[in-house]
Amino acid sequence: MCRLRADVTEICSLPAIQLENEHLVLSILPEPGAKIYDLFWKASGQQILWQNPRIKPQRYPIDSNFDNYWCGGWDEGFPTCDACQYNGESYPNLGELRSVAWHVEKIETQGSSAVAELSAFGPISPAHVLKRVTLQGTSVSVRYQLANIGPLPFEFIWGSHPALAVTSDTVLHIPAKAGIVALSSSPALGSPGQRYNWPHIETPEGNVDMSRVQRVSAGVFCGHYALELHAGVYGVQFGGTGLALVVRFPVEQCPCLWMWLVYGGWRGYHHAIIEPWTSYPVNLAEAVKNGTHRSLAPGQTFCTEISVTVYSDLEEWRREMRRITAA
Repeated sequence: MCRLRADVTEICSLPAIQLENEHLVLSILPEPGAKIYDLFWKASGQQILWQNPRIKPQRYPIDSNFDNYWCGGWDEGFPTCDACQYNGESYPNLGELRSVAWHVEKIETQGSSAVAELSAFGPISPAHVLKRVTLQGTSVSVRYQLANIGPLPFEFIWGSHPALAVTSDTVLHIPAKAGIVALSSSPALGSPGQRYNWPHIETPEGNVDMSRVQRVSAGVFCGHYALELHAGVYGVQFGGTGLALVVRFPVEQCPCLWMWLVYGGWRGYHHAIIEPWTSYPVNLAEAVKNGTHRSLAPGQTFCTEISVTVYSDLEEWRREMRRITAA
């Protein structure tokens, strides 16, 4: 039976929407940024999304450094990922919507689904955004609708930013041909600009399999791109837990993955964020220079959908990964 609770839920004194069924429970924080803050597998109580152990959810100004207020969870980036200067504006890291208060449009059950719909206006860009989160069975889907309500076109890039709670037994299954190192805290994770055949990269310390999550004691971090994707999907196997994920996205809209892999070397954290993005690189100003950005004409709408499905049967998960990557 699917239950939807929103009226009694608070997290750190902030209003929260909770969607729940027999398999999963998730919480959405309209303030800040309509992020999905947690996602629990009820049978084991496993938290699938990474939560910051030192920073709790809170409101914060739009021009703040996102990293200093980031409590974890699943966010979105618009119209940039990296902070940048473009067209006379200063865009903060992960863009302009991650700290604004979103309006709750709808909370309801529809048959076997629990649904929450929220909206926001861009404080910098003339954009109106709708976000629809649906929980059904063992899947969570998030549909985004971004409309240009201004008189002129604007440029943007867009991406989804789910932070995953990993261990050293976690394996990333990404159907990519190529990887590119954008930044690295250590030569052991490659050198900036290095291109390699995913997932194996040659480093001064030998051949490294980037699909294998490292221990927090490794004390390293990196940002790599996964390119030339065979399909709009990736899998995550949480070794030792019996759980795995399949993340689906439209590869024709999001042809690259930005991989922010932190193994103790950045602020002492341990997480993996595998982000579908519309553009490479994930910096609006640089994407415009490279011609890889997107443009939205007045009255035009950009729509996309990301879904996460949780599997407790690893053989079923393997069959599904084989099926969708072979299609």
